[in-house]
Amino acid sequence: MTATMKQVQSLLRLFPIKPVRCPCCRLRIDGTHVWIQRNCAACGALFTIRRAYFWTMYVLALVVSMGIAFALGTRGTALSSLAILIVLPTFWGMLMINLRLFPVDIAIVREGWTPGDSDEDRELERDFEMLRELDAVVGGAETEAPAPIHEESTDSARGGRLPISTPKDPPVTFEGIAIAVALTALIGYHMYVVFEPLL
Repeated sequence: MTATMKQVQSLLRLFPIKPVRCPCCRLRIDGTHVWIQRNCAACGALFTIRRAYFWTMYVLALVVSMGIAFALGTRGTALSSLAILIVLPTFWGMLMINLRLFPVDIAIVREGWTPGDSDEDRELERDFEMLRELDAVVGGAETEAPAPIHEESTDSARGGRLPISTPKDPPVTFEGIAIAVALTALIGYHMYVVFEPLL
């Protein structure tokens, strides 16, 4: 697991979401984030948040950003520029509040366990039914990354090379530099348009 993913996961743990109901077994699953895909701790079904959920939140954030920009007294081009600058923080704030207050809309990716005709399956189905009646929240064990390898390889000791387990840094490409420059110029332009009346 990369350092960036660990940082993102530690940030997401600060904003636990409400338990979600598994579409297959109908049990409530704990508030671990379902950002990409999540397995049900009970039946093993695979589900994810619907893309329409994020698009709806983004459109609402855009409307709210336009309203905030209008309320601050900006008009014309400055109105749209200010709305573009504040739409992402607004979207993030609305998303975090919504995830904390309401269960998310999830879609099934892969079906989970379904009971068969064996006695064990019937007993397990009775346990599931009891948990549904209690409306209990089923938790799953957190998956942990393997422990890092602290010992360097013999090549590292002799030649000063990095251990085999250390991932290489991604190369800096011309496209990456061009995208960074374009984004910086776009943000700079919108900031200039917003603050031009004040100068």
